[in-house]
Amino acid sequence: MIKPGTISEVVCLSKPFTVIPMVVTRVQPVVAAGQLKPADVLLDAQQRARPGTLTVVMEPLYEGGLSDVMPGSKCIANAYTNNHDLLESGDLGLGETLFLHMVDTVGVLHAVILRMQALLLPVQMLVFAGH
Repeated sequence: MIKPGTISEVVCLSKPFTVIPMVVTRVQPVVAAGQLKPADVLLDAQQRARPGTLTVVMEPLYEGGLSDVMPGSKCIANAYTNNHDLLESGDLGLGETLFLHMVDTVGVLHAVILRMQALLLPVQMLVFAGH
């Protein structure tokens, strides 16, 4: 669950090859009724399997972190959990400890993937965009 204070990282096309550390300041609790539009299309079971989205407000962790990012720029973001305090407390059982270590390992892998995307995003947009 994402909550205010969660650390995240952002990669933006207008600031290539840079990972910007951010912090979540606010999470949208509900979706307004006017933002949902019923469709006249039959739903396929495969369409229901797509992950949902969550609207959050983020601010740069350091002063001037977004100074070179143009408004409306295409960005990719990852938010990470922080289980360090729980693991250091020693109050968890073996199963919970292993599970939280697996969750943190997935977070590290996502951080590596985000850095690879930071390297490949300008090349994808300039070379493989098909324009």
